[in-house]
Amino acid sequence: MRKNPFMPWVGTVSLAVLSMSTLVQAQEWTRFRGPDGSGVGDAQKIPSEFTVADYNWIVELPGVGHSSPVLWGDKLFLSVSDEAEQKRFVMCYDSKTGNELWRTPSKLEPHHQHRYNTFASATPAVDEKHLFLAWSSGEVSYVVAMDHSGKEIWETTFPNFTSDHGNASSPILVDDLVIVQAEHKDEQSSSILALEKLTGKEVWSYDRMNDPKGDAHKSAYSTPVVYEGKDGRKQLLIVNTTQGFVSLDPKTGEVNWQHNPGFKLRSVGSMAIWDGVMIATMGSGGVGGKESAAIKLDESLAAGKPVIAFELPTKAMPYVPTPVAYDGLFFLWSDAGILTCVDAANGDVLYQERLPEATYFSSPVVADGKVFCGSRDGRFVAVKASREFKVLGVSQLPSGVNASPAIANGKLFIRTDSHLISLGGS
Repeated sequence: MRKNPFMPWVGTVSLAVLSMSTLVQAQEWTRFRGPDGSGVGDAQKIPSEFTVADYNWIVELPGVGHSSPVLWGDKLFLSVSDEAEQKRFVMCYDSKTGNELWRTPSKLEPHHQHRYNTFASATPAVDEKHLFLAWSSGEVSYVVAMDHSGKEIWETTFPNFTSDHGNASSPILVDDLVIVQAEHKDEQSSSILALEKLTGKEVWSYDRMNDPKGDAHKSAYSTPVVYEGKDGRKQLLIVNTTQGFVSLDPKTGEVNWQHNPGFKLRSVGSMAIWDGVMIATMGSGGVGGKESAAIKLDESLAAGKPVIAFELPTKAMPYVPTPVAYDGLFFLWSDAGILTCVDAANGDVLYQERLPEATYFSSPVVADGKVFCGSRDGRFVAVKASREFKVLGVSQLPSGVNASPAIANGKLFIRTDSHLISLGGS
């Protein structure tokens, strides 16, 4: 591990003017793309452009993976796969220093997956006591609950795992439930499941529609999102090829509404929400995102059917990266490096501009008034998070980026193909 001698230690923020609940809520990055899957953090001092000298610390990882870091307090959790040795680990680091606190090995039997995928692509979910991981090994997918010291609490397995490109969808927590996807492509019986977070017992299961043509039952890699409406009711939102956009009651798995005008492409990126409007895109390799929807969530729940907000453009939409919403704007960062900014109130395209040319599989995040995203060749780009397009900086990382960054405790945590880096916060 390399510690940065130029960055002074930052003391604990005084709680005199902030309630404990507000501070804790702001600091935790507990799932893929953080609070409610928004991809937005509250860090204020993240440099637009940086070099190695600006890192708080950098550590070399003992393997690969596309999962993002998650944090609770000062503990940072990450999954890593050593595919040559057929080993997989859950790692825990001190987020202040980068020191490794522990690692726990997990079983790994290789299976078919896309050449760009890894056996550590699903991001864990964490709460105040437990860490939850959704993995696949051989012909089995499984969910594991651990405590914050790496001790296993329970494991639930699902046999007959098959998928187009391997495992990637991340677990999320909704109250006392763990929500996961179980892929059984060859049997055309994939499903969304809710498990008791304390025991792993199944509470409900929602089966995805089975298309008789077979090939249309494409595996889904997007991670669900929960939206709490103006009336306090929660919607569990999922996207997949055979059913399109679906809203479920997270307590029961019952369908609230569904939108599917005939989608044909695959869901990889997750959803972005601003002021009750949800957007998501679908696509395929080589063509990017070509299908999408923008839906009014509160109105759809009240009507029991989808209420369309507006139409997104078909040009230069993302396939793998998830859009991000901030300050009344949707930012859609395409795989090919084109950034589209959309007014969330009416769907007007404010700009569509070329970024530094590269391939982007990481999803953008927002912090300090900037949109950040990393490329597969290791460029890390900062763009002004506003109605005006402006590239604020381009930095070079030690290796490529496929994982989405995490934001917690006033810092940005970047996972590259080889290293974990802490940046900002001074």
